[in-house]
Amino acid sequence: MKKLVILSMIIAGALAVSASVNIPFTEITYNARYHIGLIDVSIGKGVVTVNSDGENFEGTLNGKSIPWEGKIFCISDTLRARMSPASEYSPETVEYINGWYRKPSAKDYGSSDYNPNNPEAFKNIHGQGSLDASDNTMEAVTITADMLGLFYYARQINFPELREGQTITIPIETPDGPEKVRITYKGRSSIDIDGRDFDTFATVFEYSYHGEMSGYEVAMDIDADTGIPVKFSSELPIGHVEMTYSM
Repeated sequence: MKKLVILSMIIAGALAVSASVNIPFTEITYNARYHIGLIDVSIGKGVVTVNSDGENFEGTLNGKSIPWEGKIFCISDTLRARMSPASEYSPETVEYINGWYRKPSAKDYGSSDYNPNNPEAFKNIHGQGSLDASDNTMEAVTITADMLGLFYYARQINFPELREGQTITIPIETPDGPEKVRITYKGRSSIDIDGRDFDTFATVFEYSYHGEMSGYEVAMDIDADTGIPVKFSSELPIGHVEMTYSM
């Protein structure tokens, strides 16, 4: 009986992962909002691009805030990886990852005098650049780059075959050592974005950072028809941050 249960679990895990997926070059725009107390404001926009030939995946993210205390906060991330079915035996292998953080003054941003590649104007996750940025900020930039891989898994994982509460752990091989992401399936859901209803797969994910789980859990709703993540949200020490699909 015990062997049958174990076999059933193995079969269920196999069914939960579809074959590798091709993703034509796709550009997706998101709106970001911030909420704490009585404050609920739009804080910026982000543009994600993804494409995959079934195994080789590339994703980018470029986001910027509205002027905030005289500055515009910018993040640019790139992830290139080889993807395999989401099992403990077939990890994601990162071939290149980088993330850049910039915070030019609103006055300088876009002017001919502003050079985003000046080392004084940026900090990246490899320690290049001399911009003042906290360790927590660079951890967030790193995880944002990591999560581009979710745009692949959102289409590959066969969520209807998962039971509510089931967790998939995907190992990630990076140039700096092993990491992982845990994706927990919360079931079917329905959300409204700007008057449009989406039937979604509700999930929660968490990445590790320097080999330890980050503690930053992010809820992600995936459109059941297209496999595109349409909403990300997280409770952070600074408040509730939300990113929603912009049509």
